[in-house]
Amino acid sequence: MAASRILICDDEPSLRELMRLAVDGRHAIAEAANAAEALAQARAFWPDLILLDVMMPGQSGLEVLRQLRLDPELQTISVVMVSAWSSEADRRAAAAADRFVGKPFDPEELASIVEELLAARR
Repeated sequence: MAASRILICDDEPSLRELMRLAVDGRHAIAEAANAAEALAQARAFWPDLILLDVMMPGQSGLEVLRQLRLDPELQTISVVMVSAWSSEADRRAAAAADRFVGKPFDPEELASIVEELLAARR
């Protein structure tokens, strides 16, 4: 079985590395540091799943999520929003995402969520 593709989008390099370490070894990984890179990578890399930070320079992750869900070619990509903002209002704003994970996150929990969502796509 081919490795799943995961796109990690966060403006903090250390958090991208932590997410990569949580899910790496079993998947092909691409990274983006801002919204424009996230959308470009989504179109070039065709990920099965995106780990998407809410607060990024330029457009927010919520705007990236909105654009993904409006694009017929990208709308079925699984998206996990990852954010330090984790109030109920923040979770409602990210309702179009498949899951919402608050920061700081448990790497094992994040890996479990990723595997669950990828298994559901198979």
